[in-house]
Amino acid sequence: MTRISKYVLSIILLLVLVGCTHRPIPLATSYPLTTQNKMQAAHHWNVLAEDVASRLQDTINLTFPENTVKPAIHIRFTGEMERTPFHKAFHNLLRTQLVRRGMNVVTSTEYSDTLILDYDMQVLYHHDRRLTYPPPGTFSALAGGIWLVAHGITQWEHPYVAAFPITAAMDAYSLADMYLPGATNTEVIFNASVTMAQQYIFGYADSYYINDGDYDHYESAGKTIQVVDK
Repeated sequence: MTRISKYVLSIILLLVLVGCTHRPIPLATSYPLTTQNKMQAAHHWNVLAEDVASRLQDTINLTFPENTVKPAIHIRFTGEMERTPFHKAFHNLLRTQLVRRGMNVVTSTEYSDTLILDYDMQVLYHHDRRLTYPPPGTFSALAGGIWLVAHGITQWEHPYVAAFPITAAMDAYSLADMYLPGATNTEVIFNASVTMAQQYIFGYADSYYINDGDYDHYESAGKTIQVVDK
């Protein structure tokens, strides 16, 4: 390599390094690896109701420790909720879970000290985001598998043995896919709150993946799904 070529190469490398340290916008990074449950069955709604009831009971015991008889709870249910399978089912599931714990659930707000329990499910549809990335080492493993098969065909006495590691890897991938249902473009945010008069005494919020075609379980057809371009 001539001295001029080295000089040009050095300038190019310097420009690349400068470009890497100066960007007009911040560099995108990922959040730490986390997990999020995916709702795919009515059983999952019952699991949610059980969790809400358990947390609410703990909150009431801490908020009213000296009350021998705890305040009654009224689960607010509007006509709009009748249109969605989740709201209709969850109302019954939550009521059952509260009663099973010995809590006083009433059908009206006749008394001023009644606790009012409200809940809602918000649907989010992400219009443009990347959902899956190949795990690190995927392409190296693919190249190694191709080499293994090619080498086995030409060099081994029993070349079909070369396919066993690949099929074992495929089985392992299928097993992981069975227990990890995968992310979707559609999520729901569940919110629950309990108030007495004008005071909040309990709050609950969580988010879940749902199948893209199941959004109408949570919002009536007359509502518009929120689109998030991220």
